[in-house]
Amino acid sequence: MQTNEIPAPQQMFQHITAYWVTQLMGAAARLGVADQLEPEPLQVNDLAARVGAHPQALYRTLRACTAVGVFTEQAGQTFANNALSQTLRSNVPGSMRDFAIAQSAPGHWRPWELLTQVVKTGKSSASEALGCELWDWYGSHPEESGAFSGAMDNLAAQVAAEVTKAIDFSDVGRVVDVGGASGTLVNAVLRAFPKTKGVLLDLPHVVEPVKKTLAALGLAERCEVVSGDFFKSVPEGDVMLLKQILHDWNDEQCIALLRNCAESLPKGGRVLVVEMVISEDGSPSPAHLMDVNMLVLLPGKERTATEYGKLFAAAGLKLERVHATHSPFSIVEAKKV
Repeated sequence: MQTNEIPAPQQMFQHITAYWVTQLMGAAARLGVADQLEPEPLQVNDLAARVGAHPQALYRTLRACTAVGVFTEQAGQTFANNALSQTLRSNVPGSMRDFAIAQSAPGHWRPWELLTQVVKTGKSSASEALGCELWDWYGSHPEESGAFSGAMDNLAAQVAAEVTKAIDFSDVGRVVDVGGASGTLVNAVLRAFPKTKGVLLDLPHVVEPVKKTLAALGLAERCEVVSGDFFKSVPEGDVMLLKQILHDWNDEQCIALLRNCAESLPKGGRVLVVEMVISEDGSPSPAHLMDVNMLVLLPGKERTATEYGKLFAAAGLKLERVHATHSPFSIVEAKKV
């Protein structure tokens, strides 16, 4: 039966119960099921012993996962990985494990419970749901913060190769990854363009582990790690990278940040904003759901190219073009005028 032939009540049932699937993926990710099923299938009792779970509860959970296409059940209550469950493995290309954990954890989960209130008031529910703002929550919950950071790294890895293909950095002396977290994006640029040097700017508790990562990649001498607040200042460079930064903040905050970037650029220097961009004609995309996620969690939002153009103009920058990628993200390119 084609999707459009499914009765409306059944379709709505699937939409309403979608949060069940979110928690299924979160549980499987936390337990590390996909990692245990590599390289070979396991009978559920053996699997339960490895992941510390109740055998029949695990069986029922994984049976439900297979019903939505994640994992494969074989004879004798034995489970194996498939293409989808492979994305729940750790430290593999295309991993979504940390994303599954972060999205099903309290920091994201609880604020969404108050969506109706958010729609009525137009204000984020994070503070009421968590007792503090989202970034403060992560500051006091390091394990959850680690999953969130890992999720952002996973998303950055998906688009990093796209950035190095779409943008020529061969004549760029110094690229600054603003709020670059673990440096996935700037690392990709430096590996692809050996003559370019980099700077990673983020908060003090974020940047310390990055130094070890850069050393392991052999990039420590080419990439400076700077701790600081990008609302106060941004290191000088020829290109500024901002991946999923602007969508966290309201227009006034974005303009302040972009002005700091512009002040640290030479004339003709570029700002590359990597975000999900809402199409001008309103055609459906993941950006619409991400936009509501921002509404719930933070003061920010997803924007159209026109809206980015207005932010750039207010900061002394000019929108040049929008590069489409094979990921959900676009690269919005601006130049200092």
